[in-house]
Amino acid sequence: MKKIIWLAAGIMITVTVTESKAQTSYLSLGPVGSFGHSWTNNMGAGDGYFKPSPALGIGMMFSMREHWGFGTQLLVSHEGYAHEARLNGFMYDRMVNPVYLRMPMTVNYFFGRYGNVVRPRLYLGPSLGLKIDEQEDADLMGADVSYHASDEFRTFDVGIQGGAGVNIRMYRKTWLNLDAGYYQGLLDVSDRRGESDYNTNSNLRLNVGVLFGL
Repeated sequence: MKKIIWLAAGIMITVTVTESKAQTSYLSLGPVGSFGHSWTNNMGAGDGYFKPSPALGIGMMFSMREHWGFGTQLLVSHEGYAHEARLNGFMYDRMVNPVYLRMPMTVNYFFGRYGNVVRPRLYLGPSLGLKIDEQEDADLMGADVSYHASDEFRTFDVGIQGGAGVNIRMYRKTWLNLDAGYYQGLLDVSDRRGESDYNTNSNLRLNVGVLFGL
């Protein structure tokens, strides 16, 4: 697992260094976090249950031109779904929480000009996910049950994410990034035996980051 983490970090650094050598760019780095709602299509979807979906990690951004930039992040992301299930004729609340090491990569379009205190932006790009943990929580007739599992979600996930937000300059070379984004998985993530539906991850999140210019 450490090798995978170092490999992902190496990819981020290599891309950044390559682009920086190729052209003058404004590079920034800092912590990022998000919170929202996740669901998995055809696996509890439509039950109306809220599934908390937090993520935390580190992000990079560099501006290739005044209106364009490339962003990437390395996140520990909690996803999955929540629904009402049946056991021996009894209904109970169930939540499945796969944890991914996720690496989104986005192309960003910035409105406004260099030097503006506030710059709205739009972004779109692919997102790669590697499952590093899976946990299930259930409320069985008032008793909370929680255990680690590994047989509901597959190891890899790939999808597309996009959104809109705003960058606010707080200090010299220090930016507060706020945005709202939607992620749509493209792969069937279900590893359940006998499953015939095509199950994809989805989530809606509010994202916050503080990036420091280097």
